[in-house]
Amino acid sequence: MIQDIDFANMLYYNYQDYKEPSLNKKRIKHSEILPLIQRLKDSDIFTVKEVGTSVEHRPIFLISFGTGNSKIFLWSQMHGDESTATTALFDIINFISADDNLNRFRSDLFKDTTIYLMPMVNPDGAESFQRRNAFGIDINRDAIRKQTPEAKILSETFNSIHADFGFNLHDQDRLYSAGHTFKSAAVSFLAPPVDHSKQVNSVRINAIKLISRLYKVISDFIPGHIAKYKDDFEPRAFGDNFQKSGTSTVLIESGGWKDDPEKQFIRKINFIVLLTSFKCIAEKSYENENMESYDIIPYNEKDIFDLILRDLTVQSNNSKYTIDLGIIRNEVTVNNAKGYYYKSILEDKGDLSISFGYEDHDFPGMEIKPGKTYENIFSSITEVEKLDFTKLYKNGYTNVLLKSDNFVAKYTTLPINIILNKELMENNDIYIGNNPGFIIVKDGMIRYVVINGFLYDTMDDIGKIENGIVY
Repeated sequence: MIQDIDFANMLYYNYQDYKEPSLNKKRIKHSEILPLIQRLKDSDIFTVKEVGTSVEHRPIFLISFGTGNSKIFLWSQMHGDESTATTALFDIINFISADDNLNRFRSDLFKDTTIYLMPMVNPDGAESFQRRNAFGIDINRDAIRKQTPEAKILSETFNSIHADFGFNLHDQDRLYSAGHTFKSAAVSFLAPPVDHSKQVNSVRINAIKLISRLYKVISDFIPGHIAKYKDDFEPRAFGDNFQKSGTSTVLIESGGWKDDPEKQFIRKINFIVLLTSFKCIAEKSYENENMESYDIIPYNEKDIFDLILRDLTVQSNNSKYTIDLGIIRNEVTVNNAKGYYYKSILEDKGDLSISFGYEDHDFPGMEIKPGKTYENIFSSITEVEKLDFTKLYKNGYTNVLLKSDNFVAKYTTLPINIILNKELMENNDIYIGNNPGFIIVKDGMIRYVVINGFLYDTMDDIGKIENGIVY
């Protein structure tokens, strides 16, 4: 265990030496990983094989290295919008290619294991940054019928390898917490069950023991931020079927981390988890673990919001009451996955004392009111761009009216909402499901505004409204 922890620490503190610099965001495309794969074809270390093509004819590759008897198979981005592990796999390729004081580990790894990587199983989904493939089918619910070419490729590759261990690499909702705590589930593990009774056979035990070891090692870096994914048997999923077929399978779900919207820190944790897994399998150190450590890992819970506003006073119909507000910021893809904008909703209100926000603020004694719409009607977006937005905020305005038949965008990069339809001027009420546009008043002065779920402090000029939306 001490050796595994020391190894993980070396990876943690030297990670920048191995991070693939060309992949620096979560919305990566097949065209970005293709040159990274092509350059491996001239390597003496890696074997690269094109194992098939997607619905839209993008090639899917299998990359392998090592000559050992223990076989390990990893596949990532079966869901096109779950890319964290894909980027980490290319960091691992850089690590394997490096020449430094960990050469002894590399030599032993090559001797003891053969490792197979299938990055980006769903390249068409990645193109639009969507979960499903070009047929609109969830590949991870196609393990039985195999109606998608991607599912056939994954299944045939798995059958040809006869792996001892498999790693099913995904991303999960950033709003999961590690149990009922105020800590995000940065990483969630699961040794998938082989049937509805969730029986534990020798194959699943190996996966459980490996997860137990990883839990102890990774807790040094993200204490309290590790969870278990729900363990319901899904007969149509690949991980459950691979476990059932005799490959000890580990599901790794990359979750959320504060101030890490591009998931670069979680990517680093993936890199450490996977290389530590290789070490444990090569040395068979996981065999010394017990199942009790796995049992104490808390399950995912949904106790997190992007933003919580607490202890706000509302005055309505001659009544006064106190509420908390929970806001979720949804990403909406634009330009065929080249970018996105935020469209937030008020998800919950009332007593949210059992919940946590990535941004979490208390407002005792302050009153919340709907934001206002500026009375002037602007003829062009250029006029709006010239406004003093801070001055508007201090007067309670969260929206402006725009008269433009040619303005068809669904959002604006400006830090205020645009209203094209005057009938929507009063759409800022504090209702669940509404887009959050509020003002927060302290001692009769407007101290804060919330526009599209982003908080701005008008007095101290703190906060950033990422984008407004268009009504």
